[in-house]
Amino acid sequence: MNLEELIKGCKAGKSNCQESLVHQYAPGLLAICQRYCRERGLAHDALQETFINTFKYINSYSGTGSFEGWLKRIAVNASIQLLKKYKPFDFKEDQQFENFIDAQVPEVNSALNTQEILALVGNLPKSLQMVFNLYVVEGYSHKEIGGMLNITSSTSRSHLTKARVRMIEMLNEENIDIGNTYY
Repeated sequence: MNLEELIKGCKAGKSNCQESLVHQYAPGLLAICQRYCRERGLAHDALQETFINTFKYINSYSGTGSFEGWLKRIAVNASIQLLKKYKPFDFKEDQQFENFIDAQVPEVNSALNTQEILALVGNLPKSLQMVFNLYVVEGYSHKEIGGMLNITSSTSRSHLTKARVRMIEMLNEENIDIGNTYY
């Protein structure tokens, strides 16, 4: 069954199509949920919410744009909503980072693998981790991030800069060459 038939079957409420959709997309969507909800149980709850919302709103999917992108957006939103409910994060400006909004931050050009980068991101405070993932990994704009997290665009930009600076500090603490190329 092709994707168009699968979506049509899900819109018609066919359980075999829904089951097939879950089996096809669950692994990738779980990875997204885990990027936001570091705890396994919470990530699985976010995945479950993702599919509940997928089937609840499947009729609103018009067929234009990427279906996978539509699902990813639902997974990100489900993860954020669960985190807001169970693991609140704080976006209060940190005094030590006040002047970082305009700071030049080196682009990291190192031989780090994906697991090492994810470990670095995982060591960031939750608010920095959230903005970094939404901006760098998911590709949301600062305006979109602000709307999702109920913060201003400038707070989003500030937290992205803080995240990058903190990751570079962690790499320097471990004496890892990051190839400082300024952008």
